[in-house]
Amino acid sequence: MSMNKSSIALVALAALVIGFGLSWYLASNRPIQLESGTWFGEQARPLPDFELTDQNNRPLTRAELMGKWSLMFFGYTNCPDICPIALQTLDRTLRSIDDPDVVKALQVYFISVDPERDTPQRLAEYVKYFNPTFIGATAPLEKLNKLTRALGIAHEIHDHPAGSETYGVDHSGAIVLIDPQGKYAALFGAPQDAAAMARDLTRIVEHN
Repeated sequence: MSMNKSSIALVALAALVIGFGLSWYLASNRPIQLESGTWFGEQARPLPDFELTDQNNRPLTRAELMGKWSLMFFGYTNCPDICPIALQTLDRTLRSIDDPDVVKALQVYFISVDPERDTPQRLAEYVKYFNPTFIGATAPLEKLNKLTRALGIAHEIHDHPAGSETYGVDHSGAIVLIDPQGKYAALFGAPQDAAAMARDLTRIVEHN
């Protein structure tokens, strides 16, 4: 059967539209490739229920994380090096993001693994030094461990005399990303690069 010119044009147009649609579908469903971290994609795991206490003496639970992308770093306020560097990097990361809507979609949490010394008041003073939007939180270790184990965050308090204020704490240097559905979505290992993280987070938020 022969086709006239208008039929051929319609077929060509339909093929073009289908081609664009397929390209868009493949692009929108392609796994996100990060420069500075690991994106878990469909392997993202829901967090267990947990309860911490934030710097304002309010509960911080899985439900509180819903609706935003949450960046979490685990450390302690007496940390001499890794913690200040990580929090400075997180501050620079937010400042390096050009899109204000992306910044608005992100919340940074500093989770103390040293609840004996890091009271809510101490955490509030500490995180404010790095960025006034950061939120500090902690909990007794039996509660805290429920969250850190789910995220694979290692931490250990050195043996010390009761009441001592001078002791060390070993902890992971990774930054974790929780998605707005409360799932463990990505991991940024140490050392982190603020500019690369800013590009990665922009890609993640805009893609989702």
